[in-house]
Amino acid sequence: MVTSRITGVLALQGGYARHIDVLRKLGAEAREVRTRQDLADCDSLIIPGGESTVFTKFLTNADGTPNDLHSDLRSFALTRPVMGTCAGLILLSENCDDNRVAPLGVLPVTVARNGWGRQTESFIEKLDLNPEAGFKKNTAPFEAVFIRAPRILSIGPEVRILASVSGRNEASEPVMVAWKNILGLTFHPELSVDDARIHEWFLSGF
Repeated sequence: MVTSRITGVLALQGGYARHIDVLRKLGAEAREVRTRQDLADCDSLIIPGGESTVFTKFLTNADGTPNDLHSDLRSFALTRPVMGTCAGLILLSENCDDNRVAPLGVLPVTVARNGWGRQTESFIEKLDLNPEAGFKKNTAPFEAVFIRAPRILSIGPEVRILASVSGRNEASEPVMVAWKNILGLTFHPELSVDDARIHEWFLSGF
């Protein structure tokens, strides 16, 4: 896939470099976003995994109020395509169980930070991507990497579930959701070697 549009990756900390590698392999123009001007030059954005509490430190003032970059990210996410992975999903959410996080409040989901456990409880799960969203039917499962992953506790109306896993008590839990122009994942698609379906789908405008 080749696109003339610019996809930014928030590069304050976390796993932004792997996302950029995937985007460039797909032929997309990708760049690191660290400032308001960097963001202004972009048509779409990926907020990568990392530490949501550390992201918050970069996005708030000394008194804990949102800074200008936080406000710009929120405005951007209200109108342009954004994908949040792991900590990125936490930042996009309306509600988080950890009050040290200042989410953007643009994706109507409630999340639990580290809801799937600590680093030692990381795992890989094979996901069937929802064909109703535009993914091809009868294709191989997507091998999703979960590292200190958040858990989606609830979703708002019109939020589409694109992939799920069996959670506690074998109940199905969403791990990939979309709402309007926003895509949220509890896992790290950039770590799934040689499978760029989700990034490609995001670039297509989903």
